[in-house]
Amino acid sequence: MIKKGFIALIGFGFVLSSCIKHEVIPPPTPMADLSANFSGVVNNTQTEFTTNVLGYENTSYKVKVIQPPGGNSTAVYYSEMQSASQTQSVAVGLGSVNFDSGVASDPPLALFEPFFPANDNPAYSNAGAAGFEVVYTDATNREWRSSETSNYAGATSSFTGIQLESDATGDYSKFICSFDCYVYSLNPDSLLLMPPVAHVDSFLINDAVYTGWFQR
Repeated sequence: MIKKGFIALIGFGFVLSSCIKHEVIPPPTPMADLSANFSGVVNNTQTEFTTNVLGYENTSYKVKVIQPPGGNSTAVYYSEMQSASQTQSVAVGLGSVNFDSGVASDPPLALFEPFFPANDNPAYSNAGAAGFEVVYTDATNREWRSSETSNYAGATSSFTGIQLESDATGDYSKFICSFDCYVYSLNPDSLLLMPPVAHVDSFLINDAVYTGWFQR
């Protein structure tokens, strides 16, 4: 004969096991593959910036000109390889995406996504207002920019491998950008002359390949 105490013990064990909560592990959150790299010959020196080497990482920002609602607001997108521990950096910019700031504070995805494939061979444009711009910062923290009025016959710019990718942090237009151009900078010492005589210095960036991304 089975004793009642034994039956009660079995019942207690059943209740206890039914109360154990199993840990639910959520599936991993998909993350966009945002690898980045720059290589090129900068002022006759082979130069490379790679993610996680010497602190370099790719960042993205945009420069907007906002008009009243209903007006033609614009956004120029930049991708930059920079480091918190190194002065040298390089950025490429492309614009402008037109949008109505009365509808959204930034260009919507429906405008952001098709803009880059439609402008994969852009002309050079100051501040990227109507095309492509290169911004280089040298080891002395002096900034150099491409120019839409450059007379360099070998100037080129092209985007390939353009791909939209999104994750919980945002929407990204990934690209491979190849370019050759001169960049220019006002010589600060020339302004110290009496009388001041503005002089613009320049150097060539060639065989440049930038793998990066723009964030919406």
